[in-house]
Amino acid sequence: TSVEEFINQAAEDTQAMGIKMTLYRISKDSLIIDALIRAAEKGKQVMALVELKARFDEDNNIQWAKQLEQSGIHVVYGIIGFKTHTKISLIIRKEKGRLRNYFHIGTGNYNSTTSKFYTDLGLLSTDTEIASDLIELFTSFRILSINFGRFTAKTSSS
Repeated sequence: TSVEEFINQAAEDTQAMGIKMTLYRISKDSLIIDALIRAAEKGKQVMALVELKARFDEDNNIQWAKQLEQSGIHVVYGIIGFKTHTKISLIIRKEKGRLRNYFHIGTGNYNSTTSKFYTDLGLLSTDTEIASDLIELFTSFRILSINFGRFTAKTSSS
């Protein structure tokens, strides 16, 4: 899918410094997971919120979250009291000595199998106001994971 390619290119891009994603319903053969792990191995800051309340995919998501965490990725296991059904990808890239943010916001799960059956909408942009809101959102996810650490993953990565 186009989002898989977006994340794959960010993983390989030497100017990309970080990738932040929300993951709701992840396919069993996810290229996105592979790209996130590769990005972390290349020293990029990677964070993923993995929703554990994805009905019928709970076990699958738990396994992916464990694999991401073991790869050094900061994993947030959802937010207590909420079901995080959002689909957001944020790439932080250094360009000409400044940071630039690329992002995707979509209606569909980042799942290459189910994407063949559904029609979804997505926005791919660098709009600075929206990107600023997304950075704040991911920061909030991270803060909530620290404040409620006994319910979420703890890693040495951030």
